[in-house]
This record gives sequence, C-alpha cells and structure tokens, in this order.
Amino acid sequence: MTEKKNAHTTRSTNVNAKATATKTKETAEKAKDTAGKAETTAKTAAAGAATAAAHTAHVAADKAQVAAGKAVTTGRAVTTEAPKKAAAAAGSAWMTIKTRKVLAAVAGAGAAAAGTTTAVVLRRRAARRRGPLARLTGGRLGS
Repeated sequence: MTEKKNAHTTRSTNVNAKATATKTKETAEKAKDTAGKAETTAKTAAAGAATAAAHTAHVAADKAQVAAGKAVTTGRAVTTEAPKKAAAAAGSAWMTIKTRKVLAAVAGAGAAAAGTTTAVVLRRRAARRRGPLARLTGGRLGS
C-alpha cells in the first residue's frame, strides 16, 4: 500500500510540477508581452518627444526669422526716412532764416518809416512855431 501511495504521490507531484511549469511559462510569456509593450511605449514616447523637440526648434527658428525680417524692415525704413527727415529739418531751418530776414527787413523798414515820419512831423512843428519872416528866410532871421 505504501508503494501505491508513493506512486500516486509521485504522479501527483509530476502533475503539480507540470502545472507549475505551464503557469511559469504563461507568466514568462505575459512578462515578455508586457516587456514588449513597454518597449513599444518607450519607443513611441521617445519618437513623440523627438518630434515635439523638432517642432519646437522649428517654431523657434521661424519666430527668429520673422523677428530678423522685422528688424531688417525697420532698419530699411529708418534708413530711407532719415534723409527725408534731415531734408525737412534743413528746409524748416532755411524757412526760419528767410522769415527772420524778412521780419528784420520789415522791422528795419518800419523803423526807418517811423524815423522819417517823426522827422517830418518835427520839422512841421518847428515850422509852425516860427513867424513869417523866419519861415521866409529858412529860420535865419526872425526866430
């Protein structure tokens, strides 16, 4: 009877060992599948990160190019407008000088006219104060 138990125990141990081996194989395959999925996920994530980095670099390069273009445009505008502004300033200065010359001439003419008018008025007053003999002789007699 002991032999029967030993034979039965041996068979049962063999069956259990086979079942354990099968489960181990299944677990190993699942682990292998999981590792494969992890590898695929890592590759996908790496590719996505590389794509995102390339896209970011491209966008940054585009922005830099746009900024450089704007700087060039601004520089050209300043370069073309500077001579125009200088010419306008020179024209304004010339007009100011001309205007001052005209004003000075007008002021001088006005002063000369005022002086002449004053001289004429004073001469007439002086002539009125004299008597007829003084007027007749030009103020030499009968003052």
